[in-house]
Amino acid sequence: MLVLSNEEIERLLTIEECMAALEPMYRDVAEERVLFSPRVDNIAPNAHPDGYYAFKHMGGTWPREKVQALRINSDVVTHPLVAGKPRRVKQPLANGRWVGLVLLFSTETGALLAMFPDGVMQRLRVGATSGLGLRHLAREDARRLALIGSGWQAGTQLSAALAVRKFREVRVWSPRRESREAFVAEWRGELGATIGAVESAEACVEAADVIAAATSSMVRVIEPRWLKPGMHVSCIKTQEVDAEVLQRCDRVVLSNRRQAKHYDNVMKDTPNVKAESARGWWNDGSVRVDRYPDLADVLTERAPGRDSDREITCFVNNVGTGLQFAAAGAYVLARARAERVGTELPDDWFSEDVHP
Repeated sequence: MLVLSNEEIERLLTIEECMAALEPMYRDVAEERVLFSPRVDNIAPNAHPDGYYAFKHMGGTWPREKVQALRINSDVVTHPLVAGKPRRVKQPLANGRWVGLVLLFSTETGALLAMFPDGVMQRLRVGATSGLGLRHLAREDARRLALIGSGWQAGTQLSAALAVRKFREVRVWSPRRESREAFVAEWRGELGATIGAVESAEACVEAADVIAAATSSMVRVIEPRWLKPGMHVSCIKTQEVDAEVLQRCDRVVLSNRRQAKHYDNVMKDTPNVKAESARGWWNDGSVRVDRYPDLADVLTERAPGRDSDREITCFVNNVGTGLQFAAAGAYVLARARAERVGTELPDDWFSEDVHP
């Protein structure tokens, strides 16, 4: 059984490689040659005065690569206000760290093949999914990118966008000046495009060809008035857009229409819980979600991508899936084995000679 670190995964998996690993998985989704284990968040009381405990689990079976993935997170979640808007923030209370793991199993033998933290891979698979959407939905001549957000997820949204389009200018806005300026300082010099932080969201999106939201916001961050003919917009959370935004778009594609949102399994009387997925455009009747295709449909041409240069298109990264970890994990495991990267632990530690 192979143990990998975030640092090792970062060396083994680029954003381009992650997109290449995900694409055949999505094609198998369309052919119904995969199994989803839907994301469920078990939510219970916690001693943190402003938080609650959340145990997230999702899985996926991908027979093509003979793997089953299970991703789990054990978190204390809070909802602080940033610039007057609520965010979903995981607190690093496990000795100053977070707890997130991915387990890869063999569908041939049942054996545990690998285990690694989820942090780097989850960031890459979100960016790669948006990148695949952008490849099929943004105009070929898109040159100005507006990035709303400057946190952990924003980096791979940027790198994925640059992998599929030749952007000349990137503008970045987030509520905290120090955060957006630090992000720009990190990326300046690494891009074939100019990048700059701006003072307002309106300045960020002005004349943009693509708007990419990458925030932890629990409310809308993309405004309907920003949407112009020919534009592409994307988000990494359903809450970053709403029914008004979607209704302004000519074409909307989900990352996964087979599960519109994750399920919150909330213990009665748990304090501090916000209804972040209980109600919203995905289930309140304001939007006909069933009419939207998903990435698997577009990749297999069951649904069209962009149809004209005048269309306003939108890609919604509506829910994460364990299948993304199966696909990216299978690629990383094969490469780690070939390059002798990682730490081997005895298989006997993770199996038993007693019938379960």
